[in-house]
Amino acid sequence: MRICYGYCVLHSGAALLLLCYGLCVWADENTVTERRAAGSSLILAVGHPKEHVSSADWKYEGKTFAVYVNGQVRITDPLNFSGRLKVHSGDLSVEVTDLQLQDSGNYSIVAGKPGEQLPTKIIRLTVYGMLTIDIESNQIWVESKNSCEVRLLCKVREDQNVSYTWSGYKTDSGADLRFTLSPAEGNVTQTCTAANRYSNGIKTTKVKCNPDVPNNQLYIWIAAGGGAALLLFIAISIVSCWWKSQKDSPDSGNTVYADVNDGNVVRKDKRSESINVASIYETVDELRVTSHKPQTLYDKVAFARPTPLGPCTSSPYQVVL
Repeated sequence: MRICYGYCVLHSGAALLLLCYGLCVWADENTVTERRAAGSSLILAVGHPKEHVSSADWKYEGKTFAVYVNGQVRITDPLNFSGRLKVHSGDLSVEVTDLQLQDSGNYSIVAGKPGEQLPTKIIRLTVYGMLTIDIESNQIWVESKNSCEVRLLCKVREDQNVSYTWSGYKTDSGADLRFTLSPAEGNVTQTCTAANRYSNGIKTTKVKCNPDVPNNQLYIWIAAGGGAALLLFIAISIVSCWWKSQKDSPDSGNTVYADVNDGNVVRKDKRSESINVASIYETVDELRVTSHKPQTLYDKVAFARPTPLGPCTSSPYQVVL
């Protein structure tokens, strides 16, 4: 009994293994891998004569977007294919037009005939588009090494998550590539390849070490120093002009001129208003000349002038305090 039991288990295990192998082969035979460029189209056909098919479902990532019932193919849910689906009831197919990168994925067609389900057809689609790549090239001449320090930067114009690889004179990965190049090596070629799960792009550039290329960093420091010197000169000029203007400003109010008359004058009983210190010229007393001959004299008057020791009747000047 034990031997027979072991034989039965062994026989069942072998049958199960063969069944699994058959299912895998069957699945591989019904799985198709397709690659399409962005903007092209993909036709999803049942692959069986119309008279042998009673129903069919078209699915994208497990979601049904079209069915075949009552002899007609119709769209049930456009998903993300809105306006880009075409049905062909004659040959039981659905066409996806103007493919986009996001259309990549797994498509399946589940068809059946009366009393029997036909093998499910699976299409694995990859939509690719050529990425637009730019390469920035910079180099600095290093006198001590008699060579150039070269930097290449590979960038994709579209904001996408991509990987970069370099080939040619130097091989490396990553967007930034740095290397040393001497003038004797001449022109070298570098190729950048950018790729993601949907598409890729290639850009090639040539690089030559040129000793005449200026050191941009040195020029930046020179320009910064020149700008700082100019600002300092302007500041010194402004301060110097202000100090000079303060030094040369006149000390007003030290000297005034008085208009006096020598001779017969008639004084008014009331003196003029008080002296305005802001005025340079001032008339001392309001005088009325009784002679037709001009009697105008000028006197230089200084503030804090010492008081004369005694009256001087013979002086033609009038003392003004």
